Amino acid sequence: MKWLLPLGACLTLWAAPSLACENGIRLFPAPGATVPTNVQFVLEGVLGEQERVAKLVGGTELALLGGPEPIGVAVEKGWSSTMNRVAVRLKPKHALAPNTEYTLTIGRALPAVKLLNDSWGDNTARWKTGPSADTAAPKFTTRPATSEGFYQRTRDGLTRTLKLRTVVADLGVTYVLVSMQRARGIAAKQQYPVPVDADAFVLGHDICSGSFGFDDGRAYKVSVELFDAAGISGGKPVALELSAPKPTEPLPEESPDKK
Repeated sequence: MKWLLPLGACLTLWAAPSLACENGIRLFPAPGATVPTNVQFVLEGVLGEQERVAKLVGGTELALLGGPEPIGVAVEKGWSSTMNRVAVRLKPKHALAPNTEYTLTIGRALPAVKLLNDSWGDNTARWKTGPSADTAAPKFTTRPATSEGFYQRTRDGLTRTLKLRTVVADLGVTYVLVSMQRARGIAAKQQYPVPVDADAFVLGHDICSGSFGFDDGRAYKVSVELFDAAGISGGKPVALELSAPKPTEPLPEESPDKK
């Protein structure tokens, strides 16, 4: 049985946009979370780490240490963002032991990599398992809906995001696999996973990278499928239509010495 998490109880893989452009990786569930014994992970390569993460697919370097014996981790192809990110799926080859702390051998596969969502402060990816496997599907109890948009252009670049509010019933952390395409005209479909953080998830990009690229004010058709930390789908995707953020007033002209 699953229940509704209180606000703030979720740990997130992808942090809020930052002006500091850092190469590194992010993991879902975030290190430090309590996970089910049948957990599946998402590993994301950001900026300069995209290529190394993509090359892990099909490899055998990753394992989880901490239980009675090492558990190999299969790396499967995932998704590529149009905004300098790539994500792959990590599937342990068998169930983890209950109530046990595990560490992912990420340094063996990606030497000197920086863990951007480092909950421990020591660049180590580790989690503790709960008492059992998760077999119940997550569920939207509130249909996702656009909450607010953000648009900011500076000398460093453009940040453009949309926040969608929702409420999810689940024992642990969840993410959404979002498919997005322009409602009109010819444009490639974008598909990428995004974490649900408490009661919201964010689409878009900062000045460095992001999950999705938008065109100013354009309408998009969006499909949102919910997944939990065990990789269980919440069922039929929710279909939405939304508009990308755009400037609310004319952008200031550049000074002559910057042209």
